[in-house]
Amino acid sequence: MRIDLKHNKEYFSASQLKKLFISIGQFQAYLKKQFEESSAMELGSVIHTRILEPEEYNKRYLVLDDTAICEEIGGARPTSTKKYKEWKEELEAEARAKGKKIISPASDHIANKVWRDMDKAGIIEMYFSDGEAEVTITGDVTVADEHGEESTFPALAIVDYDQPDFSVDLKTTSKDISKFKFDANSLGYDIQARLTHGINGKPFVFVVVQTVAPYDIAVFTTSQYFMDRGESKIATAIDNYLHYEDESSTQIIVGEL
Repeated sequence: MRIDLKHNKEYFSASQLKKLFISIGQFQAYLKKQFEESSAMELGSVIHTRILEPEEYNKRYLVLDDTAICEEIGGARPTSTKKYKEWKEELEAEARAKGKKIISPASDHIANKVWRDMDKAGIIEMYFSDGEAEVTITGDVTVADEHGEESTFPALAIVDYDQPDFSVDLKTTSKDISKFKFDANSLGYDIQARLTHGINGKPFVFVVVQTVAPYDIAVFTTSQYFMDRGESKIATAIDNYLHYEDESSTQIIVGEL
């Protein structure tokens, strides 16, 4: 069955399907949401750039290193002084003029530490070389529900690093790496992996970086069970979408606890 798109988009993305899997209401809210970057998302973006596009790192970011100005001003609260505020305004103006974003020394330190650790362990060479970063792919994806009924729909995915023989997704987390398998389920990473595989047919790999000490790094391949779970979730999302008409659509969720 070919899915008729009704939401003014030309495709389904993993983000859309993750929301549709929960409910039509979540999907509607996602379509309307204005996204603001949190501090955790900002650090994730910094790390992504440092690993995926190292040549762009210094072009995109300017580090707010206020050590020298604070020592020059002195006192208990140098950042509250007029001189400090003027210095910061000049730095912000410089960043805007160069099209850069200001980041903290802590974010810069973490991004560079993670890159060095991954390089030393051979992960940069194995997973983030000989390919292309931030690749957008599109194509038709077909999934089957629990009854074997197939649905086909146009899909779009962004591959963090597209290797010739596999797709790599870089994830950052402040949690223990051991908890990633639970996040992969609750955050719908199985949907993302299955959708991407459905478009390009390549095996899917997660490289996970912990953004707090001890800054552990892990590599997770995706099992058939993981991919099948992702397909089942996508099939549920598509079934929910069939009940979507417009922003007034309502879904009653029925279940057992």
